[in-house]
Amino acid sequence: MVNKFLLVTALMLFCFSVTAHEKLVLRSAVSPDFIDGLHAKYLNYIAENLMMKIDIKPLSFSRRLRALQNGELDILVGLQDSAEQQENLIYIDPPYQILASTFFVRAPEKSALTNYQDLTSKRIAITAQVAYFDEFDNDESLAKVEVDSLEQKIKLLINHRVDTFIHNYDSTLVNLKILALSDQVKPAIYQPTDKRKYYFAISRRSQLMPHLDQLMRVIEKGVANGAFIEIREQHYRDLALQAKPTDSLAIAFK
Repeated sequence: MVNKFLLVTALMLFCFSVTAHEKLVLRSAVSPDFIDGLHAKYLNYIAENLMMKIDIKPLSFSRRLRALQNGELDILVGLQDSAEQQENLIYIDPPYQILASTFFVRAPEKSALTNYQDLTSKRIAITAQVAYFDEFDNDESLAKVEVDSLEQKIKLLINHRVDTFIHNYDSTLVNLKILALSDQVKPAIYQPTDKRKYYFAISRRSQLMPHLDQLMRVIEKGVANGAFIEIREQHYRDLALQAKPTDSLAIAFK
């Protein structure tokens, strides 16, 4: 009788836990350029392992960062640990990836950017509120043009509105292929060697705070067993196979 009572109690607790999780919807956002992209796949992996539903909105980086700070979103991907944000956000260790960013230029001008000093005469497109490497981030003498998306960076470069832009290597190459611009835009000769750590971050105002320990365990396991690496590698393998160049730049940039 006691064993049956314990079994029934355990089942009730389990059902209550599952029901409680079903009521929660993991709220996040990603770049409008990549609504079904790599970050969305990371977030779906987390939601599946937490047995929660997920709601992903398309927002620029600056808008989704503000929404996270305000508690309108629960979690974001691709953040770099910042002391300024520690009051509102919790950065979850360990980082899920460590990468260096890449400078891209128009192909005929590849030799125009061979060292850091060459940047002093360039207009450089960057993503607003993103850090790249210390020397560059702290250099107020450089002409930096803040934008919200990779598409904007490419458009500005092609239209000679900027001389270079800095972004993630893999996603840029895939998007250049899709836009039929692989021959026109190339990585510069000069490239930074400093690497940045990228984290998942949760809002301190998030409804997920009572489940923070469980969330941390899911992310720790995903890093330890290589799940995030596999998701990333598979994502770019699929894109490389599926990418079909657009017929015109007018379509790409309308």
